[in-house]
Amino acid sequence: MSAVVRGRGSGRLRSGLLLAVLVAAWTLAWAAPADAHAYLTDAEPADRAVLEEAPRQVRLTFNEPVQLPTGGLRVLDQDTNRVDLGVVEDDDPTSVAVELPDDLPDGGYFVAWRVISADSHPVGGVRTFTVGDAPEVDAETIAGAVDSGEADAALQLGRLLRALAYAATLVAAGAALTGWRMTATTGQRAAATRLAGQAALGGLVVALLSLPVQLVAVLGEVGALASTVAWQEVLASSFGRSSLVRSAGLALLLLCFVATRDAPWRHAVATGAGTVAVVSWVLDGHQRTVEPAWLLIGGDLLHLGAAAVWLGGLGVVASLVWRRPRGAHGAADAPGAATSLATLIARFSSVALIAVLGVTVGGVAMSAPLLGEPAALLETRHGQLLLAKVGAVGVVLLVAAYNRLRLVPAVGRDHAGGWRQLTRTLRVEAALLAVVLGITGVLATTAPAASDASAGAFFRTTAELDEELVLDVWLDTYIEGRTTVHLFLLDPPPPPQEALEDLRLELSYPAADLGPLVVEPFGAGNHWMASIEEMTFPGEWELEIIAGIDRFTEARTTVTLPLPER
Repeated sequence: MSAVVRGRGSGRLRSGLLLAVLVAAWTLAWAAPADAHAYLTDAEPADRAVLEEAPRQVRLTFNEPVQLPTGGLRVLDQDTNRVDLGVVEDDDPTSVAVELPDDLPDGGYFVAWRVISADSHPVGGVRTFTVGDAPEVDAETIAGAVDSGEADAALQLGRLLRALAYAATLVAAGAALTGWRMTATTGQRAAATRLAGQAALGGLVVALLSLPVQLVAVLGEVGALASTVAWQEVLASSFGRSSLVRSAGLALLLLCFVATRDAPWRHAVATGAGTVAVVSWVLDGHQRTVEPAWLLIGGDLLHLGAAAVWLGGLGVVASLVWRRPRGAHGAADAPGAATSLATLIARFSSVALIAVLGVTVGGVAMSAPLLGEPAALLETRHGQLLLAKVGAVGVVLLVAAYNRLRLVPAVGRDHAGGWRQLTRTLRVEAALLAVVLGITGVLATTAPAASDASAGAFFRTTAELDEELVLDVWLDTYIEGRTTVHLFLLDPPPPPQEALEDLRLELSYPAADLGPLVVEPFGAGNHWMASIEEMTFPGEWELEIIAGIDRFTEARTTVTLPLPER
């Protein structure tokens, strides 16, 4: 009977892990494609520019520091031959440029670029220009030379791996700590060791697999895996350093449990190794892009550490409860087994309260600078995801409170009904935490609200291009000294490859009979923006939007933008 129950318990544990994977995958599939963490604020030459003479260089300027990987900025001709002379050295970390030859002939050219944001997330795009009386490079040629399918797939896979890596790292570190500090019997320590080892092995595999996935996401093609230079760049990046430190911590944790089975110090060393793996997460991410960095890093460390104690301890308790041998009437077969397990549950329940407090304090410390302002909770994707995470955590807290106040006393009395209820609620709590981890994985790859230009919008309106395409128009002063217009395709957003092919803007100020001024927006697909220095006079401005829906269809609409006194 005991063997049968243990088998069922193991099956339930595996089912719980599978559920975590499926929930994370569903959450990532639901989320929109990775937000553009860095975006263009200026470009020379302008997109679709027609030039009488060839430019000396192509330069792109972004809203934040970026890293240019090898081959990340290329200029190609109509025959897809590369014509630039290589990267121009520049002291400005927000700008990248390549030099062009003096004898560049007349013709159509396109610029393919891919850079890495300050928080390690790759973004890219394509721009065109023409020299002399020559046709523009056709879309088919560009699509054939710049196929982003492999990069997009790698980005989505990377998001899933990040969610799984969070789960594995936190469970491994928390289970190791639980086995060292909270377990009361040899069997409980063995269960903690087993869970920590399994999670460490899974996390190690995911961390190592994330490196080639990041390489493909950065360079845009699977063939880049054969490049020694590309590997050196990825390993030297903040993402690479974080992944390597995490791998080292998880490998040491695993080694402690495999090679030093009887050593009395192994739990202490394993806990230290797990801590190193948890700390590796602050080496990469939004903590490096939003000030004050010390508050973000401190809050993140507290948040991650407390979450590891909570999640790892819950995993150990759940595995022991699910594997608990039972007799015909629900009583424990082994004398004292229920008492020792109830003691562990009571200990973890007390520690979990402190962990929840740490998760809350750390989360608040991180959220304040990442959000920027309360309105961003509802107006930005980062804020909406954060609300979803808080809501899921709130439900988990209600379940945990019920466990502590009602079920822990019942199992302490070895009440059969209490054990059955605790088993069910632990499954619910584990499933909810899987949802939280999935949302966390998406949050980690979503631009912080504080760095989202649209978060500072002071005016919003909509512009209907046709019956199916509607633009959300935002007006803000995110860039000091300029007024910025953002245009987003509203839900349901089409895939980027099926969205707008072209967008032109003409700005007028009727009160002074000014305009129309031709404005060049930056972007593609579902999000376009334009920073307008000329838009300084208060009052009502008229913005005409000319959209190229496809090669043969054009739509126009006009919106009124009120600019207040500054």
